[in-house]
Amino acid sequence: SGKRNWNAAKDLQRYRHRYPGLVEPENDEEEEMWNLSFYRNEICFLPQGLHIEALLESWWDNYEVLEENHSYIQWLFPLREHGMNWHAKQLTRQEIEAFKKSEEVMQRFERAYQLMLRFYGITLTNQKTGELERAENWTERFQNLNRFSHNNLRITRILKCLGEMGYEHYQVHLVKFFLTETLVKETLPNVKRSALDYFLFTIRSKRKRRELVHYAWQHFKPQSSFIWAPQDKLLKYRPCSAKTQLYQKDENKQEPPGKKSDDSVENDQKDELLEEEQKVRDNADLQPEEVNEEDLREKLSEHVSQGGDGEEERDPSFARQEEKDLNSEAEEVQSTTENDCAKESKKRKLDASRADTKHSEPLKSPNDIEKISRNLGECAI
Repeated sequence: SGKRNWNAAKDLQRYRHRYPGLVEPENDEEEEMWNLSFYRNEICFLPQGLHIEALLESWWDNYEVLEENHSYIQWLFPLREHGMNWHAKQLTRQEIEAFKKSEEVMQRFERAYQLMLRFYGITLTNQKTGELERAENWTERFQNLNRFSHNNLRITRILKCLGEMGYEHYQVHLVKFFLTETLVKETLPNVKRSALDYFLFTIRSKRKRRELVHYAWQHFKPQSSFIWAPQDKLLKYRPCSAKTQLYQKDENKQEPPGKKSDDSVENDQKDELLEEEQKVRDNADLQPEEVNEEDLREKLSEHVSQGGDGEEERDPSFARQEEKDLNSEAEEVQSTTENDCAKESKKRKLDASRADTKHSEPLKSPNDIEKISRNLGECAI
């Protein structure tokens, strides 16, 4: 449509700010934690559901049931907001901490994640890092994804829940997977918009989110129509992971202990410049969320903080936070410009100093001059 989905932007901002203004009941008794009880295999999901162990075992590769049943997903991946299943319970911060303390529960959570990945045609290749690849039946499963758009909502829920449970590294790999399939390989055209509006902005880490936004922009066609970040910042942005390789040390060269050669000193100075350059680039990092500053200011002043159930409440702290982020952008750009000038000036002075040192010869002492005159005299005699 040429415009961002502002409802999606507001929803994901609220999630990334950990639901400001949300009041949760304080339950000291663990038996009051419904989601935890379900993951402990103590209760069935509602309505008319199974215990989680039965679900994980009997529904593996049972794609028809996973597609047609809409009650289980909110129990497998609970959130701190309501969904369509009113029998499911909202996740609380206390439950999140209880989840993380139980190895048995977290093992089931990872199995639930792999169950859904399999349903979508994806395989978890590294359980520690979260790396993914296509499953052997990916063609069939991708057809299902392109056909039934409600799975895009499920994937957004899964990504949010991964973030709540401390699996941010899983989030990043899953978002990168869908960006690659939708923008690079173009196998999931009906998932493309959800990947850009929703999946991408579930990442709470600004650095990782910006890298993914830049990756999406690089493969978006045409790039001039990319509306999820400012074009000028995208052109200047350099991912932190792609370190500059302007200078490299000769690692095979050995120096005597306690002594540095001229080349070693020069390499140290180059390393300092490299560090300064990286800092400047970090300061010039793009801001993918501030696509249209005036529009966002206006919408933030009009919007109210809204949960998934449609109930609304005023959230001034959320608006103030977003206002603060917008105001800091101008200061950041100005500071970056000044830093660039300062670093460039410093570099030029250092280069000039090196050139002077290289071409200048040490002055002769009076004793040296006297010796030279004697030698000349002897030659003349």
